[in-house]
Amino acid sequence: MKKAFKRKVFLALGFLMAPFLLLLTLFVLLFHASISGSCSTSSSYSTTSDTVSAGASDTDPFTKGTKANQNAEKLVQSWINVGLSGASATGLAGWINSEGGFAMFGRAEGHSGNDLESNSIAYGNRPKGLSYYTTEGGGGTYQITPFTKYAPLGDAKWEDIDSMNHYVMTAIKNGDWNASMDMTGGNHSFEQFAKMTDVKQAALVWQAYERGNPAYINKDQKQADAQKFYDLFDGGKYSFDAAKFKANFGTSSDKASTGDDSSNSSSSKSKCKHSSSGGSWGDDGTGLVNYKNLNAWKAEDLPDDLKKYAIDPKSVGLAFRSREGWKVLASSGGQCTDLSASLMYALWEKDGQHPSQSSGNGNAVVSNWVAAFGGSQSDKPSAGAVFSSAAGTGGSGGYGHTGVVSHVFENGDYLVVEQNFDTYSGENKGFGQFTWNYRYVTADAAGYTFYSPAQKGYSIVKEAKTVD
Repeated sequence: MKKAFKRKVFLALGFLMAPFLLLLTLFVLLFHASISGSCSTSSSYSTTSDTVSAGASDTDPFTKGTKANQNAEKLVQSWINVGLSGASATGLAGWINSEGGFAMFGRAEGHSGNDLESNSIAYGNRPKGLSYYTTEGGGGTYQITPFTKYAPLGDAKWEDIDSMNHYVMTAIKNGDWNASMDMTGGNHSFEQFAKMTDVKQAALVWQAYERGNPAYINKDQKQADAQKFYDLFDGGKYSFDAAKFKANFGTSSDKASTGDDSSNSSSSKSKCKHSSSGGSWGDDGTGLVNYKNLNAWKAEDLPDDLKKYAIDPKSVGLAFRSREGWKVLASSGGQCTDLSASLMYALWEKDGQHPSQSSGNGNAVVSNWVAAFGGSQSDKPSAGAVFSSAAGTGGSGGYGHTGVVSHVFENGDYLVVEQNFDTYSGENKGFGQFTWNYRYVTADAAGYTFYSPAQKGYSIVKEAKTVD
C-alpha cells in the first residue's frame, strides 16, 4: 500500500516537473547557440582583420598582411611595372615611409592619426604646414607640397595610389628631377637611379625628386626602411627593364634628369645663353633651374648649375671664416645682419663712397635702409638688393631674417646669399662666424621685402663676380 502511494506521488511530481525541465532544456540550447554564434563572429573577423584597418598594429608596413604593408607593396610594384629595379622601387619606398607613410595614401601633413576620416585629405582634412611655410602644407604618401598641385581638398584622388603614382611619374618624365640634390653626391640621373642595385644608395638618390631641406632628413632611417622593404618584398629578384622604362619615360627622362637647366628644352637654352660669359653677375630675369623653396647649400656645396648665378662675397673682399673685409658689423660677426651689412657695403658705391647701414633685426633691415638712404622698399627682388623676411617666414625665427639677393630667374624665383640660416652658416647652430650660404626662394614665397640702393644712384662695384 505504501509503495503504491509513493509511486502515485512520484508520477504526480514528474508531471508537475516536466514543463520546468523542458524550459530548462530550451534555455541551455539557446545559450549554447548564443555562444556558438559569438565564436563564429569572432572567427569571421579574424579571417579578415589582415585586410581591414583595425588599429595601430595595422599601420605597420613591415608586418605582412597589414593594410600599410599592402599599400607599400602596391606602390613598390607599380614602380617595378614601369621598369625600375627592385632596389630602386623599394629604395624610394624607404624614403617616403617617413614622409606620408603607408597607413593611408592621402595623409594630410600635420595629421598623425590612423583613421581616414580624420587624417586623409580625401575627407576634407587640410594639411598643417610648418611655421615657416609660405604655401599650403603637403599631402599624400609622397607629401606633395603644396598639396593643391595634385588635387583639391576632399578629392577622392587622394586615396587613389594609381593616380598619385601617375602624377609623380609624369612630373619626373617632364623634368621634375634634379640630380645635384642626390644625397649620395653621385648626381645620378633618373635612369641611373632606375637601374640601381644598392637599395640604401637608391633611397638617398630619391632626394633628387623630393628635394627636401637636408637639415631635417634622417638618412639612416630612410636607408634602414629601404632595406626592410627590399628584404620583405624580395627586391633582389627584380632587375631594371629597359623596354618598360622606355615605354613609360622615353628619352625625355634622360634629358630631364641631368640637373642641367640648359637641357630641358630648346626654349630653356635661349633663356640661359648669357651663361657662357662666365662670371657676369646681376643679369636678372634669366635662366631656369629646378629647385624648391628653402633648398639651401653651404658655400662649398653649391650645385654647379647655380654657380653662374651666385655672387661670390670673396670677389668684393669678404673673407670666409675671417673678419677681413667685413667692414660693417651689426652684431658678433656671425649673425644674418652682419653678412647683409658688410656685403651691401662692399657691393655698392657712389662717387667712391660705400653705403653703411647696420641697424635693426633681420625683419627691420629693409625699412632701416629706406630710412637711412631714402627711396622705398619693394616686394620684387633684384640682384644686389638687401632683403628682410618677417618673423616665422623663410625659416627665420622671432627676429626675422636678412641677406642679399644674388639672382632673379626668369620665372621670378631667386637665389639669395645669407648668414645664420639653420646649420649652413653663422653662429647660432655652431657653424661659425664670418660665413655664408646660398638658398633658393620661390616667387610665391610670402613675407619678403627688398631695398636696392640703385634707386638712389648707387652702382654695383666692377669687382663683383659670380662663384663660377
